[in-house]
Amino acid sequence: MRFVLGLLLLSFSLVCGCSVQVPFVTSLPDANLLVELNDSELYAVGPDGDQIAYVDDGLHLLRLSDNYRQQLTYDQPEALIWAADGRSLVAAFWEVEKTRLVRLGSDAEDRPQIFVDEQITDFAWMADGRLLAMAQTVESGNGVLQFQASLLIWDGQWDVERIPLYSQQLYHQPTGFDDKIVHHFDLSPLKDELIYNRYLDPPTLGGRVELVLYNLQTGRELVLSETENRQLEAFCGADGETVLIPDGDGQVSLSNPWSKKQRHLWNSIGESLQGAPLRDLFYIDGNLYADGQLQLSLPANAKARFSADGTRLFVAWQQKLYLYSDYTVPEAIEYSNVEKVKLQRIRQQRSLGEISIREYYQHRNNVLNP
Repeated sequence: MRFVLGLLLLSFSLVCGCSVQVPFVTSLPDANLLVELNDSELYAVGPDGDQIAYVDDGLHLLRLSDNYRQQLTYDQPEALIWAADGRSLVAAFWEVEKTRLVRLGSDAEDRPQIFVDEQITDFAWMADGRLLAMAQTVESGNGVLQFQASLLIWDGQWDVERIPLYSQQLYHQPTGFDDKIVHHFDLSPLKDELIYNRYLDPPTLGGRVELVLYNLQTGRELVLSETENRQLEAFCGADGETVLIPDGDGQVSLSNPWSKKQRHLWNSIGESLQGAPLRDLFYIDGNLYADGQLQLSLPANAKARFSADGTRLFVAWQQKLYLYSDYTVPEAIEYSNVEKVKLQRIRQQRSLGEISIREYYQHRNNVLNP
């Protein structure tokens, strides 16, 4: 069923190289309003889509099924993620010189935590249940901005592994630019690759950003796109092969970075992107697409997240959180554990250049169609 929120008439033509005229939406219905947020508009959706952790004068919990509400902390976190079972929540609290990582569960007396030197800006769960975090250090002095980005892997107790990604110095950054350095990443459904944003030195004032595909097994990287817009991110497609990526020139594509084949192309900047886990369901600058077909139109600057099964869309706009669920949900794209192991192996070989792209797709087809 196609549900289109239209306060004005919507005119569009769709998908695969066609342009989309984005409607101007002035407000969202109060019927969809869940909670008020603070100006960070930070929230995290539980795996069942029923629990929401959000920030507004501290960290709060909302359970949609019975409208249960609870204040979890009085401190404001900078990053959040729910555990896969929905029974606990990991939060990163930036302090003066360190970041405190805390696992918040039902027992307030049992909250495992550690301190790390870096700022934690993003999270994902690895296949083995450990927590993968994006970490950064930012220092400014004498007109030079120096920063580093790393991946941290936390076992939930005391062990933290660090994987350096890159370091950089910027010499021509605008005033206050150091406060705008925020690294994000998106982990592939196969848990072996991720996309992150890497800041570069100018020639242009304010610097440039590369969107980079990084293989966790090999450490090899593939640059997907370069742009002067520092707000852009990219996301992994549900099949693990495609990426949802802005080109920095006003277009967003769902494409395969290795074969260069495009599945969908939209005329949109790509400042607000999100993909549903395991489904061909994408949110692009206020527009929701299922299998490339427009389902819903919202304000272009609204930020969105999906529930794990893709059936619910949570939208943060003007310090409020809204819920939408009346849209088409495509079939899930899933692999068996045996297929995942085999696919990870040949993706590792592709990353190292041990097999050609043609050989890779031959092997992939043999894995999925034995």
